[in-house]
Amino acid sequence: MTSKSTTIRVSIDQRSRLRTLAEERNASLAATLDAALEALRRDDFYRRMADAEDRLRSDPDAWASYQRERGEWLDADLGSTE
Repeated sequence: MTSKSTTIRVSIDQRSRLRTLAEERNASLAATLDAALEALRRDDFYRRMADAEDRLRSDPDAWASYQRERGEWLDADLGSTE
């Protein structure tokens, strides 16, 4: 947690839900809020990634190029020193 803080307005229901989650996790409200924000950030990232992949799939040439490049990266010999 940072050394600085601020106050935000939340409804009584939101605070209650956050407190319940914090108690279930045996964590502070701040740590639980941090975890929730990180989960939301990751969810948004993977949703955007899936949307981009869907756009690629709609273009057969772009999708084939993506698959070739992905295969090269996944099959790369990263231990090679040459």
